[in-house]
Amino acid sequence: MKPPSRLIIRRPEISRFSEEAAAVAALYLASRRVALPWLRETHTDDETHAWMRDNVFPRQSVRLALLRKEIVGFAARDGAWLTQLWVKTGWTGHGIGQQLLDAVLADAAPVTPVLRVYTFQRNVGARRFYERNGFVLRTQGDGTGNEEGEPDLLYERALRG
Repeated sequence: MKPPSRLIIRRPEISRFSEEAAAVAALYLASRRVALPWLRETHTDDETHAWMRDNVFPRQSVRLALLRKEIVGFAARDGAWLTQLWVKTGWTGHGIGQQLLDAVLADAAPVTPVLRVYTFQRNVGARRFYERNGFVLRTQGDGTGNEEGEPDLLYERALRG
């Protein structure tokens, strides 16, 4: 599906750091609860907001998807790891996730030969998305390696030759 017109993919603005980190944390919490209602929550909302503000935004490469000044998605990369890719509830299926992934891939290609991502085994939509984008399943986990205790999958995509 064609992305909405006027969709902008950009990095967070330093002058709006706190506001944008808070908006992304809220998007993350709401989207995760809708997309993965079976997933155990291991942190409070306040802890999640602090994590986004103190860890994700200052330490990872973050991209925001904006539509008419509203954040409708975001992605974060830490080295060779795609750590987050979320689209606001009601906006999935419009190509926003694809544009975010494309921006992350372009950003990562000069600095790492591969991009890796974990997703939960039961997250069928994410699995289809990553497989459609050239990610290959490398390992399956039993849930002992993540806070949620949920079986997961490690995908990897080569970025060079």
